[in-house]
Amino acid sequence: MTELFYSREISPWLGFVIGACLGSFLNVVAHRVPRELSVISPGSSCPNCSASIPWMLNIPVLGWLVLKGRARCCDSRISPRYFIIELLVGLVFSGIFFSFTNHQDWGMLLASSAFAWLLIGVVVIDFETMLIPDRFSIGGACAGFVLSLYFPSIHGVHFHPYGLESLQSGYSSLLGILIGSGCLYWIGALAGRAFGREALGEGDVKLLGCIGAFCGCKGAIFSIFGGALTGCLFLIPVYLWQKLRPSVSKDNNALAFGQEIPFGPYLALAALGYFFFFKDLINPWFKWMNELVP
Repeated sequence: MTELFYSREISPWLGFVIGACLGSFLNVVAHRVPRELSVISPGSSCPNCSASIPWMLNIPVLGWLVLKGRARCCDSRISPRYFIIELLVGLVFSGIFFSFTNHQDWGMLLASSAFAWLLIGVVVIDFETMLIPDRFSIGGACAGFVLSLYFPSIHGVHFHPYGLESLQSGYSSLLGILIGSGCLYWIGALAGRAFGREALGEGDVKLLGCIGAFCGCKGAIFSIFGGALTGCLFLIPVYLWQKLRPSVSKDNNALAFGQEIPFGPYLALAALGYFFFFKDLINPWFKWMNELVP
């Protein structure tokens, strides 16, 4: 069975199927957790009329396409978010599994999959509710720390002269949790003092602990500034576009200065960028930290 994971032809498709199924579960989590509902029972049901959804109409990706975005029970509209998340997680996992055929590191496969799933969930939930559930932030930090102890390669630790690979990796993870959360806490505290109002939510601070657990303190620090830059690159054009369209700027939901916006999604996007694409490019910026973090 494990041979399928090593096949460059089969592994990406296997990753897509697993990812799409986990994306379907993520949709359930994103809908129920903020409402403090169980993610186990009852089974999947229509959000409009609460009718049970049969398994053949609940197949990830295909189910939404077959139904053409309409519930069969009451003909209500099914948000395209369900389809998009299932497809997105499937594609991300497909890439992760394909990468596994090159490095063949089971620890990285597990950590990459868990980290991507957690942060995609944060993006969805924070955008919709302005909340980051503790089971994603604190739970993710605990998961990252435990995975770091079992799989030191997550933090690039492959050999230690005294056989202490797990301790060194765990140290990097714990340092990432403490420094990441600590830095963002003080940034938020100082900004709150300067502006006379809360500048950052506790959820963002705890989320950075989760990011630090998987990425170490270098990735956590980068995510603060990378997240701020990502947010600016997205929000400034939206704000300018609204100003050029008077009909949009009068909308009650239009973006405005002083308006509260979720920061978690941008932290998550920056962290995913660091973890999967930019780590080797970014780490040399932090040479001054090498005595603290190998």
